[in-house]
Amino acid sequence: MNPHDLPTEEFSYSHEAECAVIGAVLNIGPDAYDATALTAAMFFQPVHQVLWVEMEKLILAGKHVNVVELMQSMRGTEMDWVYVQGLSASYTTLRAARGHAKIVREYAKARALQSAARDVGELANDESITIEQRVSQSVAKLEAVIEERAEKDALPVSEFVADFLDRLQDMADGNITPARPTHIPAMDRLLSGGLRDEQLVIVAARPSVGKSSFAQQLALSSARDGIPAAFFGMEMTSRELTNRTVANIGRAPLSGLKTGKLSSEEWNRVSEGVEALRDLPLYLYDQPGMTLAEVMSKARKLVRKHGVKLIVVDYLQLMKGSGGRVDRRVELEEITRGSKQMAKQLGITVVLLSQLNREVEKRTNPRPVMSDLKECGAIEEDADVILALWTHRKGEEGQADIKGCAVLKNRDGQTGEVALHFEGQYQRWGESTESLSAPAKASTPASSRFAADY
Repeated sequence: MNPHDLPTEEFSYSHEAECAVIGAVLNIGPDAYDATALTAAMFFQPVHQVLWVEMEKLILAGKHVNVVELMQSMRGTEMDWVYVQGLSASYTTLRAARGHAKIVREYAKARALQSAARDVGELANDESITIEQRVSQSVAKLEAVIEERAEKDALPVSEFVADFLDRLQDMADGNITPARPTHIPAMDRLLSGGLRDEQLVIVAARPSVGKSSFAQQLALSSARDGIPAAFFGMEMTSRELTNRTVANIGRAPLSGLKTGKLSSEEWNRVSEGVEALRDLPLYLYDQPGMTLAEVMSKARKLVRKHGVKLIVVDYLQLMKGSGGRVDRRVELEEITRGSKQMAKQLGITVVLLSQLNREVEKRTNPRPVMSDLKECGAIEEDADVILALWTHRKGEEGQADIKGCAVLKNRDGQTGEVALHFEGQYQRWGESTESLSAPAKASTPASSRFAADY
């Protein structure tokens, strides 16, 4: 293997930096290897990639790293050992090795960007897929270049104690809020205070149960607390979402907002609702069939520009993956894992809506269970919280429905059930005093406290 057998096209790399980090490992050993935090793929020259892989093997096996050991472990492999001996002679300090490794890493990223740009150019002319797929795949390729894992070492747990105590004291003093309340008291108790940063929350139900309305109220409650929130609708338009928001916050009948037939008192409520919305940090976006890459791009922009901390995505089964897979189940797994990754990367709560399968309708007990999650077993693995809604009792004309909400999974708290009061004409949800253990029947509705009244 000859180190000078390089591709003839223009390339981006530093021969000196690559030689220096290999020389550092050959002279200093494992400490230099750990300090550089490089992978073989980051080197441009093939000979350097091969040498790095072999040195990794020796280090992980607890052996010495030098030219003799390399020759022994690579016996039978074609190699210019005079060249390798020259690398060993290029001694550098540990501090210098870190700087040289940074140069190698930056050049690797530059080459990755050049490669992504070529791929994007090819995608732009690929008429075998839709323009939406071309855009989505192009964005994914470019985002893969800019995404870089932070370099950090594993530390003993004692290193985290000081930060733990500071955070605990700040919570006790009220300087920070550990969770953002939903303002449905029983739910907040189960969720140990409410929704948290870096969480993926699944809200699942059969069609027409009210999962979109429920999730929209979560976003509205956050915004009313002064915490920016966003709702991405792939089924409803921004006009429909605005109707529901005004109905909720102004207690104006949704049917009247659709037809314009409102009484004088209802017009006053509309005016009050609209006035309350003017400075509300709630952002609505409607786009059918969004891809995961598009959702992540929009979310990143909202976090950067407006400090959004909660994003509702309505809903999983309407989203598209990268477009490169045939199996829908695999595509949905990609979306749920990407949604969890988005929550962690951006430090936000992602509320992802999902449909339940039809099996729940065939049972006499309407309570959903984990296996009712439609098409995608990855939901159970990736979600931090899973909430499943069902209709416990349908209200008479003009009366509220009683909905059940099962907390099927909760990493940071308890599981259990919460009875909810739902006024459909106002799209308002609150906690109900009605027992979900009692048989569902038409009766005078139990008292409730609506989250929108806090």
